[in-house]
Amino acid sequence: MDFKDKVVLVTGGGRGIGAETVKLFAKYNATVIINYNKDKESAQNLLDEINGNGMIIQADVSQEDDVIQMFDEISKKYTQIDVLVNNAGIVAVKPFKDLSLSEWKKVFDVNVNGVFLCSQQALKIMKKGGSIVNISSIRGLYNYGRPPISDYSASKAAVISFTKTLAKEVAPEIRVNTVAPGMTMTDIAKQIPTEDLKKFENDIYLKRLIEPSEVANAVVFLSSQNASGITGALLMVDGGQSLSK
Repeated sequence: MDFKDKVVLVTGGGRGIGAETVKLFAKYNATVIINYNKDKESAQNLLDEINGNGMIIQADVSQEDDVIQMFDEISKKYTQIDVLVNNAGIVAVKPFKDLSLSEWKKVFDVNVNGVFLCSQQALKIMKKGGSIVNISSIRGLYNYGRPPISDYSASKAAVISFTKTLAKEVAPEIRVNTVAPGMTMTDIAKQIPTEDLKKFENDIYLKRLIEPSEVANAVVFLSSQNASGITGALLMVDGGQSLSK
């Protein structure tokens, strides 16, 4: 795989799955734009790690004005975007009966509206052969959402449906796919008590959590010419977790 002369935007790219995705694209010679919302330091450190081949840019992807401004800034430096990775996402861990409407809306604003806004703007400057990869979750699969993350589960189901619908609309010029990770060893997961992590591992057929780099592998593959015949696909990277009851 080679992304030389290709420009890639990764939302929420400063940490976790986003950061590993940035590193892998950079390894394959891409110019990578790292979007962040609040953690500028992590984004800058990551840009330095990939030898400054790209830029960092602040934007809250749930805010239309922020997204429009972000793409305006990108357009000043680059003539087009070749790959968009909609990775930014949040979750409110709370029983449904205690979940407020504002909390529900906030999750959808980032996880769904952010994908909509960034995809819409990217398509304005994405040429034939471009690729959009949306990060969903196995919690968005039919009958696989779970409490206490009903908001997150529903939002990720929406991302899967949106992916398949958009893939139809922008074909054959642009490919649109989604990656659905299972339980992944992010900074948040590392804060989970060991006993609880063991319970998750027991539900995974590979008996371990997925590494962020493994999700990145799937994202970069789907963005590459190696996946030139794939659009509207849902690729699960979950160690077989979704096979469990």
